[in-house]
Amino acid sequence: MLVSSLVTVSILALAAAPDNNVEWNGLSHYPIYDREPECPLGGEAFAVSLKCWHLDLTAVRARVFDGSEVFVNGTFSHNDGPYDVWTVQIPSTAANTISYFLEVTDGTDTDYVSPAGITDAAPVGNGWTLNFTTLEHAPLGATVAAGGVVFRVWAPNALSARVAGEFNGWNTTAHPMTKTGEYWARFVAGAVAGLEYKYVFNNPDLWKQDARGRQQVGGFQNSVIIDPDTYVWGDGDWQRLDFEDMILYELHVGSFSGLNDGVPNHPARFRDVVDAHIDELLELGINTIELMPVHEFNSDLSWGYNVVNPYGIESAYGDPDDLKYLVDQCHQNGIAVLVDVVYNHLDFSNNFLWLYDGTQIYFGNPAQGTPWGSQMDFSKPQVQDYYVDNAAMWLEEYHVDGFRVDATAFMYPPQGDDGGWPLMQKINDLIDGRYADRICIAEQLPNNLGITQPTSSGGAGFDSQWHDAFNDNVRGAIFDAAFGNPNMLAVRDALASFAYADKLDLTNYVESHDEAGALSGGQRLAVSIDSNNPNSIWAKGRSKLGQGLAMFAPGIPLFLQGGEWRETNPFGDQLNQRIDWSKWVTNAPFVQFFKDMIDVRKQNEALRARGSVNVHHVNDGANVIAFRRWDAPSGNDLVIVASFSNSNFASYSIGFPQPGTWDEILNSQAAVYEGNGMGNGGQVSASGGPLDGMGQSATIVLPQMGLLVFRHDNTPDLLADLDDDGDVDLADWAIWYACSIGSCPFGVNADLSGDGQLNLADVALFTNAFTD
Repeated sequence: MLVSSLVTVSILALAAAPDNNVEWNGLSHYPIYDREPECPLGGEAFAVSLKCWHLDLTAVRARVFDGSEVFVNGTFSHNDGPYDVWTVQIPSTAANTISYFLEVTDGTDTDYVSPAGITDAAPVGNGWTLNFTTLEHAPLGATVAAGGVVFRVWAPNALSARVAGEFNGWNTTAHPMTKTGEYWARFVAGAVAGLEYKYVFNNPDLWKQDARGRQQVGGFQNSVIIDPDTYVWGDGDWQRLDFEDMILYELHVGSFSGLNDGVPNHPARFRDVVDAHIDELLELGINTIELMPVHEFNSDLSWGYNVVNPYGIESAYGDPDDLKYLVDQCHQNGIAVLVDVVYNHLDFSNNFLWLYDGTQIYFGNPAQGTPWGSQMDFSKPQVQDYYVDNAAMWLEEYHVDGFRVDATAFMYPPQGDDGGWPLMQKINDLIDGRYADRICIAEQLPNNLGITQPTSSGGAGFDSQWHDAFNDNVRGAIFDAAFGNPNMLAVRDALASFAYADKLDLTNYVESHDEAGALSGGQRLAVSIDSNNPNSIWAKGRSKLGQGLAMFAPGIPLFLQGGEWRETNPFGDQLNQRIDWSKWVTNAPFVQFFKDMIDVRKQNEALRARGSVNVHHVNDGANVIAFRRWDAPSGNDLVIVASFSNSNFASYSIGFPQPGTWDEILNSQAAVYEGNGMGNGGQVSASGGPLDGMGQSATIVLPQMGLLVFRHDNTPDLLADLDDDGDVDLADWAIWYACSIGSCPFGVNADLSGDGQLNLADVALFTNAFTD
């Protein structure tokens, strides 16, 4: 069985301890982000940081060389999720050059971290070097430093390089840059964040944006100096989600707001997402938003896949601090944020990296093509660093919780560059080693087992991939149901996903931007089901059926913005393609179904991504399928029945894995969801004979297009019916809890622990009995 990165984190966390063994796989020092300031000048003092697994190290120190060797002890700084962060304060020096590497200790075991990697013995050479004359230690791009800004750019074939901008009146001779190796650098005193600039190569002048510019004016105009450290974050208490618990909501910033919600902007902006709609997102219950691409793209109106600058933030949506505000507010409200990144191509138009320094340094000759634009030459180390550093930028500077990587099938042969697979491995190794609590999902169409296998076994190392077969098979069955001939065996294959032992490898959906987008010839799900009347009983019923299967199948569920109210406007970036917030009210019954469906997912351990699954009932003639989801440790046991039939079944037999009462906790055709009202009165009894390979069965009422979720009622036989309603249920648990904190509404003899008082020990006993 393949093990995902988050399970790996748990295993490694158990191994990490003061046990005389340094855990190498949790160690990282990333100079771009682990030096403060990022670009020390003139021998000034600076700090370096190192990450390790929580509680693994007992000491960290730096070996510093500036003409003589100095040992500087580090101290524990803070905890960062599964990691501890240690910091070493390196003093100022009068030397022109200083270098360092790190010595890490766990009890009697000492190892070393340097540019050569992690080693048992001290590395040969002095480590990371800072040269205060050449500034070759500066990050690429524009870095705010003491008294000015350091500019550094990769332009190996340029004959000359200068930086011009608002700080020097766009003078092309005022600030020539100095070349060291393949890189040019220049410190400009007085330059500050917010000013525009460009690089000027060769003679005659070749003006170029900064390849790593954090913001630019328009799609292909000037770069803007950004100080990434000025935003004051408020998400210090944010605890990242277990990947198994994620419920993904695909969100396009430009069309998410602006129609019937009082937001005046078109395209909508980063701040509109949370300022206008954080309450609805919380009420809906989703816990993860997946932002469609927000890096700088060509034009103001776009889906975002026509990327111009992977480092720049789309100016039509706001500035970098506006995006940080969106992430910050989501985190403070318990919502994770993923970003959709496009590494497989740059747009046909305004590709300023083309012939960047006058020669083709970023692309092959000829360049690898894709249907959407040219692909960079992934085999070049500098191009690999360009994208790996970009991934680190999102994780460090924007605090995002992971990625969806666009069109990964176009990043390796036969559709992409030979270096694409190693590049994806390098990105995922970075994430697994340094950001193991962040998720990385591939849009892999068609699916590829190798894309989610560990890099150690040759895989690309992604945590999950969009489940193309699920989308194809379940959508196909939904549409074919109109003609009475859906393929239940194909649905079974989508649900069981036999080839994937680890179901976290799969992200399930029946509607994404591609299926719904007018630009790609698509329609919203309800319109595709019934183009004549997307509000018909068929559109409503089959929409709930498809979305419900995506929510309850093993794997990670995903749905597109507006799916919660059965949006009919085509997806896109135009005025008439925004989602319509009036439908939050007018389609309230459908919204309620989504709320309840999400709540069922959250409240049942068996429905987590890795919960066990057995598709035990497949009736291709009646167009009915049923599957069991269960979690052995908690005893949570569910049976989900899905009918693709256009007929109601007043009496339908299904096998159940346990005898006794099974509560009907969700019925998509309940009247409250604008269904036909047929159901089972809240529960069924599994008292019939063996069926479907199960020891017992029940006869149920199964409505047309119905999705029914049954949970085994394993309530213990306790004399604890405190509200006298005939059942021991959550209402009784609430009374127990109220009593335990001294606000019991009436006198109850409920001392289950026998300690002479009513307290949390009794609540725990009752809760364990109730859930076991």
